[in-house]
Amino acid sequence: MKYLKWLYFTLISIILFSTNAIAHGGSQMEPSYLYEIQDFTSAQSLEPRIFTIGGGLFGGYRNVSVFPVPFDNAVGSNDMGNAITIISFPKGKIDYDRYFRNAADDMSGGGEFVSQTAKDILGYGQVRRFLLFDFKKKLHREYRIVFPITQYIQKIALADSERKRFLFEIESQKRNAKNPFDSDNFLQLIDLSDDKHKVIKEVFKPAGTIWTTTKERVFLYRILEKKLQVFDMKLEVAHHPLEDALKQYKDKIDFSRIYVHPQFPFAILRGKKGAVYIGWEKKNIPVPHLLISGASQFVISPDGQWVVFKYERTGAAKTYLMPVSEKYPHYLGSPILLADTYFDEGKFAWTTNPTGFVGSRLDKIYHWDLENRDFPEKGKMSFHDYIVKNDLEKLTREKKQGLGNKH
Repeated sequence: MKYLKWLYFTLISIILFSTNAIAHGGSQMEPSYLYEIQDFTSAQSLEPRIFTIGGGLFGGYRNVSVFPVPFDNAVGSNDMGNAITIISFPKGKIDYDRYFRNAADDMSGGGEFVSQTAKDILGYGQVRRFLLFDFKKKLHREYRIVFPITQYIQKIALADSERKRFLFEIESQKRNAKNPFDSDNFLQLIDLSDDKHKVIKEVFKPAGTIWTTTKERVFLYRILEKKLQVFDMKLEVAHHPLEDALKQYKDKIDFSRIYVHPQFPFAILRGKKGAVYIGWEKKNIPVPHLLISGASQFVISPDGQWVVFKYERTGAAKTYLMPVSEKYPHYLGSPILLADTYFDEGKFAWTTNPTGFVGSRLDKIYHWDLENRDFPEKGKMSFHDYIVKNDLEKLTREKKQGLGNKH
């Protein structure tokens, strides 16, 4: 049912985008993409360490889910036996540790994962329940978030790690529904600090609405009305500069996904024409700019220094990386090829301490350590700063994005 709703929503979005594109003409924003096809075909590559999932208790697993965990240099999976498996990468190798084995029935099988980590705890949803694990106290709890068979957990985000509060999107099929799409959706702020869950507040999510979060804000965007609602993590009405930027340029951009940078004043919007960059300043809101055509599934690193995305303009989908820095005119640096493949939702995650990216596909685990790399100026600067320095020199030589031009 979830796939059918996604397909239906995608088709409607395409129709809306096509109609709006005709209505507003071809000059909706800065006319050229910041990064064109040649920037991808000539991109430098960053090789991963690739591990086969196999050997001992861990043989025979494929396409395992991965998610962020409150451990250094590691990700987690719930698809390697009925347990939480911590997958770590000590000194360029791979290691597995199992926790909470058989703590609950049917712990495996993927789920709705939380993209942000909280100290000592992690949790994930499965259809109507939420499993919460406390590694410090060595405790687990199972919450039945919704009871009727007509209700489902659609998405989860962390709201307050200290108070163990999470945001849940709940889908509730209407009484006497005529089709699978005849449902109401709500955002619920739920307290999981006790044995029983407690709904603190609820906000209605209209049909055709997408939502996302940063550390301090919740964004609900009504695609048809082109209206952005902003809440704080208590689901109280709040404000964010993105709201002003979208109001100013509402007739120039159409999109169905929002990726807001947690520190720098910009967001990536994913629409029919590809990815769009939009920024905001205190005195002036820059015109939205076409960023990349054929890019999707953006994910920003916890430290805000990197963006990974899927790119499929040149054929088979591939995975690329971009550095993020205030030194760039639009904060985003040139693409770097990570892999000649891509990773499905729920099959990739970031590590912290050090920052790294992990993807799971077939019987392989791919790992990129983005801090401990060998490069000519190691010891003088970080790998991130080295990439940015050389990239800016290249962009300046080529006089791209306004760099290297004499005024």
